[in-house]
Amino acid sequence: MNVLQLSLKLLLFVAAGFAARKTGAMQDGFDRMLSRFVLAVPLPCMILNSFHIQYSLDNILSAPVLLLLGVICLAVNFALAVLATARLRNRDMRRTICFALVFTNFTFVGFPVVQELYGSGGFFYYVIFTLPVRLVFYGGASVMLGRAGEQVDLRETVKRFFCAPVIAVFLGFLLYAAQLALPEVLDSTIAAIGAMATPLGLMICGATLADADLKTALRQPAVLVVTLCRLLVVPAVMTAAMHLAGLPGEMLRPLLFYFAMPVASLTPAFLLRYNPEAVEARTAAGYMVVASTLFCVGTIPLWSWLAERLLP
Repeated sequence: MNVLQLSLKLLLFVAAGFAARKTGAMQDGFDRMLSRFVLAVPLPCMILNSFHIQYSLDNILSAPVLLLLGVICLAVNFALAVLATARLRNRDMRRTICFALVFTNFTFVGFPVVQELYGSGGFFYYVIFTLPVRLVFYGGASVMLGRAGEQVDLRETVKRFFCAPVIAVFLGFLLYAAQLALPEVLDSTIAAIGAMATPLGLMICGATLADADLKTALRQPAVLVVTLCRLLVVPAVMTAAMHLAGLPGEMLRPLLFYFAMPVASLTPAFLLRYNPEAVEARTAAGYMVVASTLFCVGTIPLWSWLAERLLP
């Protein structure tokens, strides 16, 4: 499947979710429940199934490097986002934009893109690289987006760190490193359930688009600036930095798609949970998710084309 066909496939899944929401097949609150289900069941199965690649000692040895790289890139991206938003006076908006510039929809959009474009080998790099990101994303959202001066529940934060997708990464890597095989019937069941993650995840994105006022979203300068930075500027800066650091092209090409993904779709939900009074920031976050998801259909083929020509 070429990248244009992939973009069309992603768009059709999103359109299916959009239509389901508009026609009432996906009613109020159902998309949130579906999102929790996908994160708890199909996504962990998809991650476990991603470790079904030919055993390679190089893959085992590359895992610590990828984890360290994920931590470094996360720290650099966060530092750049803080600098870029330092002059904003509205604390909630500043933190929201910073969060949007750091965290992407690396699961529901990123997983199918990388898996289709680079196969199981590239997907292995991507899964390991995004593990530190996933830990900070789920465990640190309350700190980054919460109310000013609010104390963080340490036990709850630790609990969020060890969510089902994170456990699936550790379990999958353990099975892969030890060369342990699951019974065939269990293995095929996990693969079948994992195959649901991509279409359901993208349909959730479509439902989000259906609930938004697209005209209003596209008229807000802040939304358009964040979308431009999220889809073009940030991936260009981070990919150039990794390339100059000497990362080989076969590893860099799938990793750049973490940075080239739209704004994390859970951003408005995190704001609603951890800072419900920040209505303006939550509305803006929703618009950022909508606009970046809409435009990524065009920027994904662009980054794929550039990666093949500039990252040998």
